[in-house]
Amino acid sequence: MTYLLRALTAVCLFSALAAIPARADGIQAFSFSSAAYRTDDPFAGELGFDFSTGSNDVIVTALGYINDGFDGTHTVAIFDLATRTIVANAMATVTTVGGGATSTTFTYTDLADPVTLAANTQYVLVSQFFAGEHYFSNAIGLTSQNGLTMGNGVYSYSGTPATPFFPLGSTSATSPGDFGPNMKVMTPVPELSSIYLVASGLFTFGMARLRRS
Repeated sequence: MTYLLRALTAVCLFSALAAIPARADGIQAFSFSSAAYRTDDPFAGELGFDFSTGSNDVIVTALGYINDGFDGTHTVAIFDLATRTIVANAMATVTTVGGGATSTTFTYTDLADPVTLAANTQYVLVSQFFAGEHYFSNAIGLTSQNGLTMGNGVYSYSGTPATPFFPLGSTSATSPGDFGPNMKVMTPVPELSSIYLVASGLFTFGMARLRRS
């Protein structure tokens, strides 16, 4: 009986832990199959897009910039659309390597600590943009993760700032972009108390089955 109880306990804990997603990397929030490669913008400023979360909170683990062939270093940040302020700790510096006109890949920098975006809330993802640099717009085959919805492309022109500021211009939501920036996301990880409740429930169920047998 003791052996069976130990085995059942191990199975309960394994089942609970197996339900927890890996926290290390996350997945790319927005992807596309192709986009217009732009090399015709002589101005410095910010670019990116606004987006909204779905019915669940979303955890951001990293911020990125597209591999555009420019091999530049960009500061990327997430703004709360309502307050026009940067979400706490949601900023990172990204240096891209390689890529070019047909690139659909991004370079990412992990955040020091994951950032939680509230459910049913609008945000803006924006990055520095340098004069004469390359970027992508009018994404085709756009996909998103974890209930995220992309809205308008956004931009502002200025002298290149030390960090991004809230963009004032926008483009049509029917021409998604601008890339620019991206992020990695994952769904919230269950708290230890939730894991304990799941394991306890499985254990109790197993005990009842053993007694009946």
